[in-house]
Amino acid sequence: MKCINKPWSIPGCSDAAVTELAEQQRLRLVSPRKWLRDAIEASTDPALLNYRLISQWLAESIPDTRSLTLALNNSLCFGLYRNGRQIGFARVVTDMAETWVIRNLFISPEYRFIGLGSWLLHCCLSHPGARGCRSIIAMGEPVPDFFERNGFISFPSLPGVYVTTLHEGGYDPICAKSASRH
Repeated sequence: MKCINKPWSIPGCSDAAVTELAEQQRLRLVSPRKWLRDAIEASTDPALLNYRLISQWLAESIPDTRSLTLALNNSLCFGLYRNGRQIGFARVVTDMAETWVIRNLFISPEYRFIGLGSWLLHCCLSHPGARGCRSIIAMGEPVPDFFERNGFISFPSLPGVYVTTLHEGGYDPICAKSASRH
């Protein structure tokens, strides 16, 4: 049986026009972005990622090379760099409409405890693609209370899952203040 009802439509717009607008918006959102903090740079440019280093960092959570390649190619990846050397990583799994899931946030051990993890998390949350998302989820087991200090709520029944929301205009300023302190 053929369905004759369209799942969605916008009055006055053809399906092709809506599809074209959605694709233009997607390309704008996934185009490389950059954030700077002193000599540290965060970037979503996939050409800068050190895949060998990322596979070492994530070996416990994603041990299979094929799975890691699929995960990285189908995610919005954030690299953290100092003088061109990658020192951190986070990836976001998203539809850029409803859900924004931050996964695999990692900072190289020699750069931990100086606020770079919080800053990278802030970069993930301030990305324009996160603005329309109603569900902001972080998954992982970083240092104790890391996500809570950065404005997320934990659920004891769901270990390793943390949730927050974005307010009108983007990232919650309370979280931004927290991110600058840690």
